[in-house]
Amino acid sequence: MKFTSMVLGVLGFALAAGCVSSAQEWDITNTGQPHRDVEFTLTEGTWISVAVSPSGDTIVFDVLGDIFSMPATGGEAHLLHGGPAIQHSPVFSPDGSRIAYISDQDGADNIWTSDPDGGNPIQVSFESSLALVDPAWSADGLTLAAARMFDTADRLHASELVTYPAGGGHAEVIVSMPTNGENVHDAIYSPDGASLYFVEKVTPPHASTVYVDANHKNFAIRRKSLETGDIETVVGGFGGALAPSISPDGSKMAFVRRVKDQTMLFIYDFATRDQVPIFDGLDRDGQADFLGQGTYYPRFSWFPDGKSIAIWASGKIQRVDVESGQADEIPFSLTARHQLTDPARFTQDLAPDTVQVKAISRLALSPDEQTLVFSALGQIWQLDRSDNGLAKLSATESSQSDATFSPDGSKVAFIEWDDALGGALKVRSASGTTATLFTSSGIVREPVFSQDGSIIMFQIAAGDDCLGGYKADPGVYWIPADGGQATSLGVAGGNPRFSPDGERVYFTTEGYFDETLITTLESIALDGTDHRVHLRTQDSDTSELKLSPDLNWIAYRHFQSYHIAPFDADADMSILDAESGEQVDAAGGYELVWAQDSGSVFWTLGPDVFRADVSELARGRRLFSSVDLRVPADRPEGKTAFVGGRIITMDEGGIIEHGTLVVDGNRIVAVGPVGDVSVPGDAHVIDASGKTLMPGLVDMHGHLDTCYYASAGLPPQQQASRYAALSFGVTTNYDPYTSELPTYGAAEMTLAGEMVGPRSIAVGSVIFGRKRKYDPVYVPINSYEDAETVMNRKTALGGTVIKSYRQIQRRQRQMLIKAGREKGIMVDVEGESHFFNGITAILDGNMNLQHNVPVEALYDDFIQLMAKSDVAHTPTLIVLFGELMGENYLYNSSRLWEDPRVDAYVQTTTSSYSPLAVPTGAPPYVRGMTGLQAADEIWDIGFRAAARSMKALNDAGGRVNAGSHGQVYGLAMHWELQLLAEGGMSNLDVLKAGTINGATTLELQDQIGSLKVGKLADVLVLDRNPLTDIRNTETVSQTMVNGRLYDSVTMDEVGNHDHPRRPFYWEVNDVPKHINWKPAWGK
Repeated sequence: MKFTSMVLGVLGFALAAGCVSSAQEWDITNTGQPHRDVEFTLTEGTWISVAVSPSGDTIVFDVLGDIFSMPATGGEAHLLHGGPAIQHSPVFSPDGSRIAYISDQDGADNIWTSDPDGGNPIQVSFESSLALVDPAWSADGLTLAAARMFDTADRLHASELVTYPAGGGHAEVIVSMPTNGENVHDAIYSPDGASLYFVEKVTPPHASTVYVDANHKNFAIRRKSLETGDIETVVGGFGGALAPSISPDGSKMAFVRRVKDQTMLFIYDFATRDQVPIFDGLDRDGQADFLGQGTYYPRFSWFPDGKSIAIWASGKIQRVDVESGQADEIPFSLTARHQLTDPARFTQDLAPDTVQVKAISRLALSPDEQTLVFSALGQIWQLDRSDNGLAKLSATESSQSDATFSPDGSKVAFIEWDDALGGALKVRSASGTTATLFTSSGIVREPVFSQDGSIIMFQIAAGDDCLGGYKADPGVYWIPADGGQATSLGVAGGNPRFSPDGERVYFTTEGYFDETLITTLESIALDGTDHRVHLRTQDSDTSELKLSPDLNWIAYRHFQSYHIAPFDADADMSILDAESGEQVDAAGGYELVWAQDSGSVFWTLGPDVFRADVSELARGRRLFSSVDLRVPADRPEGKTAFVGGRIITMDEGGIIEHGTLVVDGNRIVAVGPVGDVSVPGDAHVIDASGKTLMPGLVDMHGHLDTCYYASAGLPPQQQASRYAALSFGVTTNYDPYTSELPTYGAAEMTLAGEMVGPRSIAVGSVIFGRKRKYDPVYVPINSYEDAETVMNRKTALGGTVIKSYRQIQRRQRQMLIKAGREKGIMVDVEGESHFFNGITAILDGNMNLQHNVPVEALYDDFIQLMAKSDVAHTPTLIVLFGELMGENYLYNSSRLWEDPRVDAYVQTTTSSYSPLAVPTGAPPYVRGMTGLQAADEIWDIGFRAAARSMKALNDAGGRVNAGSHGQVYGLAMHWELQLLAEGGMSNLDVLKAGTINGATTLELQDQIGSLKVGKLADVLVLDRNPLTDIRNTETVSQTMVNGRLYDSVTMDEVGNHDHPRRPFYWEVNDVPKHINWKPAWGK
């Protein structure tokens, strides 16, 4: 273990071997990446913890992850703990001889202590994945207590209180996690050492899981007797009770409470039990944040005479008189010095001549291993390994997937899908003829032949929003391979497989248990009897159970790589020990299939197919075949001229009040005043008089993957969410949380012109740092090699950006950034509603910080730091951290269900963020017609406050992006623009946040984001001027993406290429035309 800039005490040194936090050889202060040093002066700060020395002559406090000291009367502050490490939450020991604080010096959030002048630092705790928050000294100075956060996704809100010997050592739990699964925090000892005070979230999570009303009785200050262990509530009530601080003589307790829209400082008298508010000028507390982070207001401190309190408020340190409530500023000035790692940015060609396909899925192998079939671009392709000949299996306009060979290799069964008609099971013979065996309005999937080839088994999946299919009965079916009646087995499941004797059918089911996704392997006799459950996974981190044909082995995906373990077909109800299997390949991959003889497995990684033999897994993978599938990229022909409209260029061209813009193919070839631009004689001319032209919107947080929780792998012919985005003018969509292969595949289809939608830039599966999430996205980053493996997987699929999401340790997040830099992958990061993680996101050089920082106001310290960095910020005010989400404000003032574009393309909303706990996937009218009423003051301390901070950041030169979060496909991007405008940003700057800023963040500013000669033709026609009213961005009447022009209501292609769109499945029904009802709403 490598310790940097620290000294271990005698006890700490002795315990180091047993307590190390697996920092390995990673130094968070020197990651070996390009950086620059910045320096700026400050007289105010954000979220400052304050501690007064026992002598009363010194104050220590933190600003931007550095700890400073100054005289108690104020003045110039001197640095105690600085440098690249984040250090915060300082507190004096009772005798004033030491300071305890939180530091990530070793790569994780641990407790350290030092002398009051910053000397002799000692590491006290050695946690790795369990982050510590807000240390507190015992009365005798021998013990330190802190809140310890858990490291699994199912305990994201939870914590416990633990203690450590002040000289270093193991943790002991002193207050367990509450039985409601929530958190305890703000530990503080009484001066006499008899009690431990702490704050507990006494209410369980709201039914919505995302809403906390800070004026309700959510938090209470409790007291534990250290002699008896008894725990009692001291202060509760409306507005909660937070951040207890006991007066030096033990007679009073100061604490924080919400009253209406104000956070106030209260005094509680232990003798009289009186609660008196003394100061109402605090910044907003964090009670309304649904993501518990261990503290809800920065630590404050009594002066030793017990007459006043030093506390942070309005960006300053205030001295509040306990009797009068008079607040006097304790002024400070300091010089902040920080090392900013340069964000790595890499461009990509949005309009190449050819598309090289890398998203290879649904792999199948002929028995002689000479022919590969796979799905790509919505079709099935066949590769002859003898000559690398590549061709489509059969020509069709339908989507194709799930090919499988018969045991003798003479036939291929596969699935075709039509969005309006449903699914079909087809069989292609060696002669090239194709027969249809079965059709259904349902989602037909995963055919497989029996060992003798006489029967084909398949499943009909449950209907979903992506594909429809609600009318069919889901289940596992079999049908004679030569045709006939399909027979149901009476069970539903996926990945069906025959036993070697053909008498049983094995299949998997998925379901949620204990807040995680469980996969179960079951079987049933072919006659529908003797249903057995063989084994199940422990959680979502193990998935894709795949039996070998001889039933001797089971392959599975664990922590994103494949493993193989022995399988006992006679065992029932066992739990798969994922660690017991042997890893196939550390690099991971996709679409594993077994050889017919059960001796080998094959899988894909990008366009490459690898092989490993079960008897020689230690030998590693071998390249089996490479797929070189290239198709022409879509590029329309013809010219289009927009004449006479106002043109908002978003670049040095400024605003042209009466202009002409000419497009040739997919490029802008001319833009300027009408008198300066000639209109080609062969151009399709659009009279734009009275209208406004602007660049297509770049949604920097658009969750458009409606197939994520559906039948991913069977692509629809068109996705309504992508049509919705285009209809509202989103021409480039960056999605920071998607599926893996289906998303990359959809991007390739869009680029090739096989699917209509915005330009798609996506992270694929996120790099999630906590186990037991409800979907299988956990990726352990235990070493730099792990981070490199992640980047290799993304590079193989053509990825250009990843999302670092809830990686607990800073060193893990840094490893991803450095590995991405070396592999050509940008790293976006989730803010996680964590103030200090937001600071590290800036310091460590992420491409972008997603979601707002969960404080009411970002003061000059944070604004200057971020503005001086090249890290962009996408606040997603629509899904706000820290207070009531901005979408609620706009739902209250919108009749969105009446918009014809919403009616046509948005059958479900992302409704799970509703404070009314609306079921997931609710129709627009369900989410919109009933909402939460909130006083205007609540909006003002919520999204408006965050929007004001975005204005300050923008004014200081920082880059602010707009992101919709996909709350209402397409429309939500305009809502985000409106929310940004509420903070005072000019309409032009708001429009830049929705266009050129996002393009620049993605290193695409030379291709999209503004209307300029040579750039790609992504153009919006608005009926009204957004410079006079930002709400006019909603008046998109035509959208051009890559030179193709669409009517925003019908979404028919118009102009040079008249092409009506296909109907969606919900448009093919018997519902009277004057009634708005869609099939998905009946399930």
